[in-house]
Amino acid sequence: MTPAELQLAVNAHQGVFLCSQIRKPEVTKTVHFKHQTTSPATIDDLPDIGRLRDFYAVFGSITFYVDSLSMDAARYIATPDEWAELEDGFLIWLEDLDDEEREELLPEWIDTCLVIGEEPETGNYILMPTEGAEAGAVYHFDHDGFEFDRHAPDLLKYTEDLLDLDDHNLSFIACHMRFIEGEDNNIQWWIKELHDNRGNNAKTKDE
Repeated sequence: MTPAELQLAVNAHQGVFLCSQIRKPEVTKTVHFKHQTTSPATIDDLPDIGRLRDFYAVFGSITFYVDSLSMDAARYIATPDEWAELEDGFLIWLEDLDDEEREELLPEWIDTCLVIGEEPETGNYILMPTEGAEAGAVYHFDHDGFEFDRHAPDLLKYTEDLLDLDDHNLSFIACHMRFIEGEDNNIQWWIKELHDNRGNNAKTKDE
């Protein structure tokens, strides 16, 4: 998919999550989702890795799977102007590690990676190594256990994959989306199924 085709696909994609209330699974509701994008960013100063320049030539940022009522979202790819702030948040998780823990827990590319996005409201981040064999790949950092999981070889492929969630990846995003509205945090929801206008149908395991 070319960058222009991907831009059209992201902007056209929408659908619904079929949800059940946590601790009251007999209560259900439908949540409508779409993606929010901003205007393209300046690409002249971006490193020529991971198809960053191709991505930011058509997008400034993308917030994926947004519920307009709760404003819950699955992922956020940030504008380059926000990378430094995201990096500050990410580095907080590393500052108390001693040398032995850094050697055991962190990948070799950690000191030079870009922090290009996050899983909103989780403390988890989206990283891109800039050096070595993994330069340009997209990784997720999960602070619970210090897990670094490779998700795609570049940012365009990462974005394209997010448009076609399977059961596994739907379950992954369901773990932190609760669709809380108003001030009552006790009413939370679990995604059971996804149905979208691309013909995708996916199901999660029970929460």
